Amino acid sequence: MPKKEEVKEVVVPVVVEPEKPKIPPGHELVFSVLSREDTEALLAASSPTDQLATLCQLLQVAHYGSNPRSRVWVDLCLYNLVFCRDARLSVEQTALFFAIMTQVFTCATTTSASLCDTFALLQRLLTKHSVDLPPDHVAIFAVADVERIVTYLAGTFFQHYEAYQLAFHGPVDFVRTTRNVVVETPLVAPPLADAKECLLPIDP
Repeated sequence: MPKKEEVKEVVVPVVVEPEKPKIPPGHELVFSVLSREDTEALLAASSPTDQLATLCQLLQVAHYGSNPRSRVWVDLCLYNLVFCRDARLSVEQTALFFAIMTQVFTCATTTSASLCDTFALLQRLLTKHSVDLPPDHVAIFAVADVERIVTYLAGTFFQHYEAYQLAFHGPVDFVRTTRNVVVETPLVAPPLADAKECLLPIDP
């Protein structure tokens, strides 16, 4: 009689992915633009050159040098980073400030919102994250932080609000011209060994 085939059980390992930590209520905006690791890397960049390179990488800007609009956005983020460092904001506060400014900048440059409308958006976002009123409001910023942020933005971003809108709302025309310029070769200076001492009269 033929032997019966034995049925072998095949064990297939199942990879169980760890659950992502749930975002606490009121913290949804904090790391929505920059993660904690991204913010720590940005704050750790020491020189302006390193900070600029890190920002371009995190913001996925590959044409900083050739696109004026990208350069305006990255430069604004660089100034915001300097402010966060000077104000000694924490990693969480820095990430939140970048997220808030992303919404404020988008509102100003992609819509026809007036300065008052955009400033009202800033006020709503700052209030939501500076008042401890669960579950939607959480005090990540202190009152002193809010005052510093408003003072800083009033003298920088909002002072040049119309310029930002003009730069982003209108079509950008690039005209590249090449010209041949004749540059005269400068005369060779005489050697110092041939110099002669010349005594000039001194006026009394």
